[in-house]
Amino acid sequence: MHFWAYVIFAFIIGSCVGSFLNVVVWRLPRVEVPAGTGLWRSILLTLEHLSNPPSHCPNCKQHIRWYDNIPVIGWIKLGGKCRFCKQPISIRYPIVEAITGGLFAFYFVMFFRVMPPCAAWGPAMEVDAWGSLRAVAPVPGHLLNWPEDRGIYAVYMTLVAALLAASLIDAESFIIPIEIPWVLAIVGVVFHAIADEPRKSWALSASPATGAIAAGAGVGLAISILAWLRSWIPQSFPDGEPLLEVDRAAIAAEMEEAKRVGKTLEYEGQLPPVYSRAQVRAEIGKEMLFLLPPMVLGAVWMLVCLHVTAVNGMWMRVMAHAWVSGLLGAVLGALVGGFVVWLTRILGTLGFGRVAMGMGDVHLMFGVGAIIGGGATTVAFFLAPFFGILVAIYMMISRTRRELPYGPYLSLAVCFVLLCYCPIYWWLAPGVAGLASIVRQMVGGA
Repeated sequence: MHFWAYVIFAFIIGSCVGSFLNVVVWRLPRVEVPAGTGLWRSILLTLEHLSNPPSHCPNCKQHIRWYDNIPVIGWIKLGGKCRFCKQPISIRYPIVEAITGGLFAFYFVMFFRVMPPCAAWGPAMEVDAWGSLRAVAPVPGHLLNWPEDRGIYAVYMTLVAALLAASLIDAESFIIPIEIPWVLAIVGVVFHAIADEPRKSWALSASPATGAIAAGAGVGLAISILAWLRSWIPQSFPDGEPLLEVDRAAIAAEMEEAKRVGKTLEYEGQLPPVYSRAQVRAEIGKEMLFLLPPMVLGAVWMLVCLHVTAVNGMWMRVMAHAWVSGLLGAVLGALVGGFVVWLTRILGTLGFGRVAMGMGDVHLMFGVGAIIGGGATTVAFFLAPFFGILVAIYMMISRTRRELPYGPYLSLAVCFVLLCYCPIYWWLAPGVAGLASIVRQMVGGA
């Protein structure tokens, strides 16, 4: 087919994905899983809630006919009203469908005709077997080739679609459902384990040193999760994190209205307690315990692989397998993405005495890192404030509210980094090389 026929096809597929995102955005925050439900049962209940009942009018409950459910066109054909009850259908539905289709088409043009994606610029550094770095001249990678690189394009578009859904939910409800980032993490790890090869410019293949860090930290994360599930590590904010001001104001208004009409709200008396600054700092200290096993085991296993001769040889043979290096590269990206945000949450909370960032942001960047790698995820995290600063300034001037949902700005930064990471990275490369030299000296490297 002609190139632009593929672009049109990408828009059509994207708009269909956008139609599904409308369902996700509306239903996912409203999934109620009973307390004590197991992990797999929770997943099945969530999937069932997303697929059943079929698309229907929220007013008259009539099922939407398939020809009325065609993305964008269906809404226009109906004049923005339900076929049966004639009640208005929110314009958000066709807008989300059109935006998703536009993003799919835009990135298709950029990746296959204009510029390579963020990871496709050749080696950012010259790297020896144990990760010693030396800055080299940037060498742009090749554009993606169709159909050879359709897999990574599909994964990147899965990321973009998931970020759009998470942003819409976070902007409305100040939450990021954990299912979204964990689906991204699974997709990233599985894809890079299967598809990564040394000749692939977008591969996240780990070196033996970074692979050792990922393996040790991954085991440490599993230990922390098990210890947390068994209550060996105390849960921070067991009665719920302090309410955001926007939530507190909404609940106060709802309680006032309920009192006026003589009703009692279900959650009255069950709201999270009010924490002092000292209590907030004490609670966030529990999260530092959770991070200790991944950090310690990651460092220990790297040192063992580096200095113990017998282990060194074995580990080099293991890392020679492309699927191992790809899998560990994705795991490392996920761990770095989540750690950077979590560390910021802990330090910010210790410094200001109030919760600095939500755990939803930690999970989100964990999933993002598994797809685009730790370096690009870290750059996206530090670029995100620039996407939210105008809104933040407006909020400060208008004194409307102090909390800012960070998910949309993290998502915008990630979408930007998908295309523009490499020029930023090369600007930072000398500093990265210097930092790597300091780290090598600290761990006893040559």
